[in-house]
Amino acid sequence: MRDPFVPDALADRLREKGRRTRPRAALSYEPAKPVFAELLDTRGHGTGQFVRLSQGMVEAITRGAREEG
Repeated sequence: MRDPFVPDALADRLREKGRRTRPRAALSYEPAKPVFAELLDTRGHGTGQFVRLSQGMVEAITRGAREEG
């Protein structure tokens, strides 16, 4: 069946690509919880001020920590 909203060339490429099956548990979505970090002064002591980190920043920090460990 032809879909009028999908160009033929794109439909052909998508058919060629195939599908990767995944377990149902891997498809469940859990929203990211906000992560807050305390700002430090020049001596490394907490200032009492907190900032909310973006999800991308949290992922970058996590990647960096895994590479070091």
